[in-house]
Amino acid sequence: MSRDRYDLYEENISAERSKRRSSSNKTRTGNTVKSSPAKRKRKKKKSLKSRFFTVLAIILGIYCIGALSYFGLQYYLSGNMLDINKDGIPDNPVASLVKPKLKERTTFVVLGVDEDGTRTDTIMVCCYNDTLGELNIISIPRDTIIRVDDDTFNKMQEEFPEPGQHAMKINAVHHYGAETYGVPLLEKEIENIIGVPIDYYIKVKFEALEYLVDSIGGIEYDVPMRMYYSDPGQDLLIDLQAGPQTLNGKQAVGLVRYRKGYDNQDIDRVKTQQEFCKVLIKKLVSTDTIFSNAAAYVTAFFRYIDTDVRVSDAIKYMAVLKDFNSDNIYTDTIPGYMGGLYDITGGYVLDEAAVQEFCYNIFQKPSAEIKAERAAEAISEANAGGSGAAVTDIDDKSLSVQVLNGGYTNGKASQVQSSLINKRYNVVSIGTYKNDKTDNARIFVKQEGMGNDIAKEFNNAEVIVDPSVASDYDIVVVIGIGD
Repeated sequence: MSRDRYDLYEENISAERSKRRSSSNKTRTGNTVKSSPAKRKRKKKKSLKSRFFTVLAIILGIYCIGALSYFGLQYYLSGNMLDINKDGIPDNPVASLVKPKLKERTTFVVLGVDEDGTRTDTIMVCCYNDTLGELNIISIPRDTIIRVDDDTFNKMQEEFPEPGQHAMKINAVHHYGAETYGVPLLEKEIENIIGVPIDYYIKVKFEALEYLVDSIGGIEYDVPMRMYYSDPGQDLLIDLQAGPQTLNGKQAVGLVRYRKGYDNQDIDRVKTQQEFCKVLIKKLVSTDTIFSNAAAYVTAFFRYIDTDVRVSDAIKYMAVLKDFNSDNIYTDTIPGYMGGLYDITGGYVLDEAAVQEFCYNIFQKPSAEIKAERAAEAISEANAGGSGAAVTDIDDKSLSVQVLNGGYTNGKASQVQSSLINKRYNVVSIGTYKNDKTDNARIFVKQEGMGNDIAKEFNNAEVIVDPSVASDYDIVVVIGIGD
């Protein structure tokens, strides 16, 4: 990838940073960042144990904020805690919840803090792509080696006599920046890595994972290996057998903290955490779990989370979450390798060229281009199978769709278009079908393997391979009289 394409965003990033830095000491919704009246020197605290809870951050960063909006707003807003008219929040935000128009991508960073609340032992950058209906979660290892600029270094030294050098591991930035500068400085370093501005931050305390897992009755998970570690000095015991089992809160904490036995300790442990994330989120997103544990979600939010997400923003994203497919969550780790840099050994070194390409594909690449590439790949794979090979279904949500009204109800094509768009199908055109009418819907497709997903949205729909009908679009849906 050329460097020029990546650099197109530098001016936008700088402007965004300046705007946010100028307001970094103002009160944020539910959280206040206090300006230091004088320079302070604090004794550096060393955490007795590292806190790794990628699972916790994802859960609370996405679902607890949504749950707070969905279940708690009527009570809090009725108490005049917020200016409803000023924020544009309706009198009954739950009852009037509709899917809003969001920007193409929303980027937020999730920070998991250690025991003393200063070092960020879990750092994840999450990117929600509204066009694709996907959430990418990118882990940045806590030992990632960086070199801060002079401005950042000087702000750190306002709070501490350390650090003694500009180079450090990224999990120390929040610690040295302290309460005054910690989050803004860390956001700045992350932006330098990913190449785009961060919209929101979510900082989570360690205890939330144990509390939330216990609140929802545990999580069924296949533990990858025998995990045993005992440290009486830390009052810590991890004792898990390998294999499928139901983990309670304490055991879940042990799973995501355990680091012995992996070939590549931190990196392989992140993979375990990411897999556990997917299992846990699938349970949390279920309607039964949400409605049965609403109070726990709200309690977790107020007790364990610090964020700059406004309630009015949370309402918008709750409307998205209620239709979000948890299968569209993708996890990865920022490209790099274990090694040394800037006289620091035993750290994680970013592969700069790979990072630029990786981050462009997730945070900047036009969604229309991504859809087109996926459709082309799916068609190529289907064609490569040959006439005697079994045809693999193609993801209909990556294809172009036209909806035609083949019944007698006026406005039916527009209704179906809205319904399919809400389910992430790419409906680009509607119209009227002027040929024969049938009771049930017909799904005309260009080639075999298309249309099987979208056919499930209708009763007894028939999939028909007919390129003459599906000429300008990959799929043409003809609505039946009975639909």
